[in-house]
Amino acid sequence: MSVALERGMAILELLSTDRNGMQLSRVSEALDIPHSATHRLLTSLMEMGYVHQTREMGNYCLSLKAVSLGIRFVSKNDLIDLARPLIDELASVSGELSRIGLIDGERLVWVAKSLGTRAGLRYDPDSGAEAPLFCTASGLVWLASMSDEEALARVLKAGFGRAEDYGPNAARTPEEFLKQLRRTRAAGYATVTNSFEVATAAMAALIREQNGQPVGVLTIAGPMFRMTAKRMQELAPTLLRAVDSLSEVNTRVFAMPPVGMRTRETS
Repeated sequence: MSVALERGMAILELLSTDRNGMQLSRVSEALDIPHSATHRLLTSLMEMGYVHQTREMGNYCLSLKAVSLGIRFVSKNDLIDLARPLIDELASVSGELSRIGLIDGERLVWVAKSLGTRAGLRYDPDSGAEAPLFCTASGLVWLASMSDEEALARVLKAGFGRAEDYGPNAARTPEEFLKQLRRTRAAGYATVTNSFEVATAAMAALIREQNGQPVGVLTIAGPMFRMTAKRMQELAPTLLRAVDSLSEVNTRVFAMPPVGMRTRETS
């Protein structure tokens, strides 16, 4: 990969983490790119329409063009359309946030959500965020479909991050992570409490395609004073039925021949 392309993509990824944008100096320091090279790259990205500046000498922000790329891709994903009624049902039954995350290479990205509660404390994180694999229910249930060796290798590649960025129950060592992974396999779904974010809890189950390969996850998440261990155990059958239904429907849809082929066969 060319240095310019790699740096340009790194700038886009960095700007996606702050909706208010960043000063040139902050981008340069965060990515360890010289000021002059950072300025040239930002200028090129502005000329292409992927970045804009809030005002002269102001912050650099992602443009709607950059955001629309992801939205356009997600909107074409049949699995999200299939999952929407199930996400809404999970949110209604649980009274909590329900989300679908899709596997994208080595990443897991939350792409759609439905809010269950209409009053009181609402847990409403942004869609489009990438799930840290080692400390989220989404990440754990995906990694549990792999061998211990592969799962641990993925976690160690990304690192455990800074302790202050996660809840006190997030795994900090390979041993702690593998213990959580094996517990997830035994249960058939993942649960975390006070792990990804302080005072929150979540549970997740895996969505598979017709060949058995994982394609995404369904999750339920909320404040831990409502999402207790007992409550998550009560919700587990509903969550597992939802992913089973989605996997079954997903299999039937993608196993069908294209419309034109079906027309020719029946004509």
